[in-house]
Amino acid sequence: MKRSSLHIMRDTVHALLMRELKTRFGNSKLGYFWAIAEPAAQASIIAILFTLIGRNSLAGVPVALFLISGVMPFKSFSKVVNQLSSGINANKALFAYRQVSPIDPIITRFIIELATFFIVYLIILAVMFWLGFEVVPQDLLMLITVSLLLLAMGFGIALCMNSAVSYWQDATKLLSMVMMPMFFISGILYTATMIPAKFWYLFSWNPVFHAMELSRTAFFASYETPVGDLGYLALVALAFNVLGVMLYRVNRVRFITS
Repeated sequence: MKRSSLHIMRDTVHALLMRELKTRFGNSKLGYFWAIAEPAAQASIIAILFTLIGRNSLAGVPVALFLISGVMPFKSFSKVVNQLSSGINANKALFAYRQVSPIDPIITRFIIELATFFIVYLIILAVMFWLGFEVVPQDLLMLITVSLLLLAMGFGIALCMNSAVSYWQDATKLLSMVMMPMFFISGILYTATMIPAKFWYLFSWNPVFHAMELSRTAFFASYETPVGDLGYLALVALAFNVLGVMLYRVNRVRFITS
């Protein structure tokens, strides 16, 4: 019985998933531990610095929980963009097999990053609950929606980047230069209410800033964003994915032959 293209993709992605997990985590017994420790350590160090300067809370929220609610989504967004942007280039040898299409490694890596994000987030929140923090989001559905839109936007950006890399290998270096300042201009360490209102329009162009604002509004009953716009975040995510798919279709043969 001839398999459909969907069944072939499913089996291919499953095989690539096992291969990617073994490559990424299998070579190190601490691989899964570092996935949890990295964002937790980063948030903890920043929380200690805030505590040392006398700030025990931000926007009415304990510093540690406030930072985790920003660091986790941003780190996962960054991982999606960085890991997926090299997905096609890193798996070119596999395209010799007829069943493997260039989109398969990208989908595989996205599944891994998506699962890692939610699992690690839950583990960190469980530990914080054990430590006595109030970690139950006031609007869980909104929090999940915003997180998925942020990661979907990362998927679209990475899809565009794969096309750019096929023409210019150093495109990933340019991406790294852009991503570095994003940590400081996307509301990871602050909220819109901590910024003078006359500057809000500058930050409102950044869709990641909207994601941070909406995430904290969904998480904390004490915070209501004055600028977060779910429609804008969804529109930007859709635009990047549409552009990414168009570029993928144009360059599909190039991905295999170049």
